[in-house]
Amino acid sequence: CSKDIAVLHCNKSTALYNLGKWRESVLSAYQSLRWDPEYVKAYYRAGHSLVMLSDSYGAVSMFHKGLTLLNASADRTQVADFVAGIFISVNDERVFPPAFPQAYDYIFSARFDALTWQAVIERLAQKGKWRSCLLLLSEKKELPSNLRVNQVSLKSLFETCELYGHGEKMQEVVELVKWLISMGAKVETIGAYLLHAVIRLCIK
Repeated sequence: CSKDIAVLHCNKSTALYNLGKWRESVLSAYQSLRWDPEYVKAYYRAGHSLVMLSDSYGAVSMFHKGLTLLNASADRTQVADFVAGIFISVNDERVFPPAFPQAYDYIFSARFDALTWQAVIERLAQKGKWRSCLLLLSEKKELPSNLRVNQVSLKSLFETCELYGHGEKMQEVVELVKWLISMGAKVETIGAYLLHAVIRLCIK
């Protein structure tokens, strides 16, 4: 019975999230966890709602707790969702919240396989979370050597390069592009006119 009530509260949280009522969504997710502290989906919903409220500390904590509850047989997609959630939580942060280092260490000690990491990178790329991709680039030696990311489009990386402003080095963008291409991203995905895209990037 308690699990059924937890599911109901989590469903309510999802509905509120889709309505843009993120604070109410968080509260419903917390209600769900009061009824069933091991209901992984509620951690996921709470995490994304906290991201929308710019509460990176709370978001990382929720995603991390949910990730640790997933067992070894968990679906790769679900694992990738939680790992990506942790990185999404800090994508726009200049100073990482205290909860992040522990979650970061856990992620790289878990030794996820190449398909899981592929899904993580593709999720980050689809959402334009390029600073989070740079974090992964800094730890590329810890990632599987057979990692491939064929579905990543470089177009949005070039279009959103202003995210790297405020004194950050453009060289980081270069390294990120080279890294993604080395894993299978296609240069052609920058757009139909590659030189134009590069020129626009240089102008910015």
